Amino acid sequence: MKSTRRDFLKSIVGAGVLGAIPGHLSTTRQSQITPSQLDNVAAKNKYNVRAITKGPKHHFFGYYGICPWNKSQTHLLTLETDFQDHMPNTSEKAAIGLINVKNGKFKKITETAAWNFQQGAMLHWDPLNPDSEIFYNDRTGNQIVSKILNIQNGHTKELPRPINALSHDGKYALSLTYGRLGRLRKVVGYSGMRDPNIHEPYPDNDGVFLTDIQTGKSKLIVSIAQVNTVLKNRGLDLKGAHMWFNHVVFNKSDTRFLFLARVWRPEHLPHLRELTTGMFTVNIDGSNLIETIPFEYGVSHFDWRNDQEIIATFQDIEDNNQFKHFIFKDGSGQFRLLGNGELNFDGHCTFAPNQRWIATDKKIKNNNTFRQHLYIYDMAKNQLKRIVNFDMKEKQNINGNLRCDFHPRWNHSGDAICFDAIDQKDGTRQLHVVNLKELN
Repeated sequence: MKSTRRDFLKSIVGAGVLGAIPGHLSTTRQSQITPSQLDNVAAKNKYNVRAITKGPKHHFFGYYGICPWNKSQTHLLTLETDFQDHMPNTSEKAAIGLINVKNGKFKKITETAAWNFQQGAMLHWDPLNPDSEIFYNDRTGNQIVSKILNIQNGHTKELPRPINALSHDGKYALSLTYGRLGRLRKVVGYSGMRDPNIHEPYPDNDGVFLTDIQTGKSKLIVSIAQVNTVLKNRGLDLKGAHMWFNHVVFNKSDTRFLFLARVWRPEHLPHLRELTTGMFTVNIDGSNLIETIPFEYGVSHFDWRNDQEIIATFQDIEDNNQFKHFIFKDGSGQFRLLGNGELNFDGHCTFAPNQRWIATDKKIKNNNTFRQHLYIYDMAKNQLKRIVNFDMKEKQNINGNLRCDFHPRWNHSGDAICFDAIDQKDGTRQLHVVNLKELN
């Protein structure tokens, strides 16, 4: 009789091998949302969706959960490229520019040689100067660095490490090593970078670094070796599978941050997800490291709701390993199901500023049909609204290293969402905005 991943996890918990996997899935339900009700809700709520950029060049922002609007909400940050059919090499630069919200005009302000289609150049507005300064990654010689550009006077400050997350108070940045990302997870890497620990599965000199924006000094906060030790101490031996860290995000008061630790599935753990992933949280001084979503659950996407609550998509081991949206308190091990069955998929989930609304996306792949949906979920009313249903045209736009994920991002006032998508007329990659002023 063929064993399942669920049987495997139960057996190792029962045997005490994991010291009990630190998590419990709760599927507490409120009123059920049916597909027919969802369709009716979608039909009754017509929102203004427009491509704010246009071809023939491609325009996109990159990752989700980062606001591309300046504080005044008059402009959007974007990248502009000549192609979308291959990963960029070291000499292929992308233009960084501003989109005028009223007329959609693009104005180039600089360019970068450190970018990819999945996360762009990790563009951020500076919280200390939210209408005049931006952060972005670039190359200096053979190093990936981050730069702070004043778009008004052209002054640039360079930091010695790349940026992967920026604190809300603008004082700190979190940084990962792009050589290791490029070797182990090409879709979020930058070409031409060397992993300084290419033969080391769990290096003690690499992990998440914290950079002081004012001084430019960086220090290692949590190492890959530390996380491997946490796993081994509870009985999970990855047996030399090379680990990397991915996707770092500060909580709302910048006291803690979350990150994903990942390996490609080891041969001796065939029941786990191919991209085996756990979520960890830690204080910014490196203390109180917690495995807040177990490695065995294969966590994928996430966002902080506040300082303690996190939304995440991961596999439900009690339901055939189906991806679902859950919310939980950091470190509690208690995961509450969201959506009553209608959010049972993997999506880029992100909270609106009011912490009530969640934006997420879903890919539909049936034979030669490649579509992507944008949903809004109301935490207060347990109501799901389908906002966008787009044809993604080609398989490469929905799968692989060149894919065009929606990656929804809220504006500051919580009444509009920006997302990357394929233009429905000419097939180019463009920045889209949906107006949600009538959401309530």
